[in-house]
Amino acid sequence: MNDKLIKKYLAYANTDEAFAVLFVKKYLPQLKGHWIDVADCERYEMSSDNLHFRFVVGGLYDRKIKPVYPPKSLFTKEGQFDERRYLMMIRAITWETAHKDIAQQKPKRLRKHKFKIIGVSYDKNKHNKNFFREDTPPDIKELEKNLSDRTNPLWDKALEYANRPEFVYKIRQVNFD
Repeated sequence: MNDKLIKKYLAYANTDEAFAVLFVKKYLPQLKGHWIDVADCERYEMSSDNLHFRFVVGGLYDRKIKPVYPPKSLFTKEGQFDERRYLMMIRAITWETAHKDIAQQKPKRLRKHKFKIIGVSYDKNKHNKNFFREDTPPDIKELEKNLSDRTNPLWDKALEYANRPEFVYKIRQVNFD
């Protein structure tokens, strides 16, 4: 088994490019059967979701080279199948094959389609003028009349109901030619 290949793949798997490929697969499922070549991308750094991108731009290439996977028997030791290691090898081989295939097609200008996906992240509560959420009990909502007076003992519980930023992510535009 090729540990060097797995190591190279694991280094790639945590890059923005790798997440951009997953992003494109998620939002353009009709691209199945193509290699995805990410030319440029920009993530929302503050988002905890690795698939939140401001934009992803790239091209698609036909899959001309087919990956050759090792038999599962190579990943079986003493009757135990190491599924995790097998899947890691499959992903690494697929990644390597995609890069080789794209590298061969690029000089020939064989790209079939270009794509650009634009996403947006925004605070859903940005224009909400109320200090407390709608599900706040009435006695705590009364505190909203004088927010500078924090002497009421209800304030200990009241901040649990405060409106906080709630970020939503949406795809704004998809260009595909």
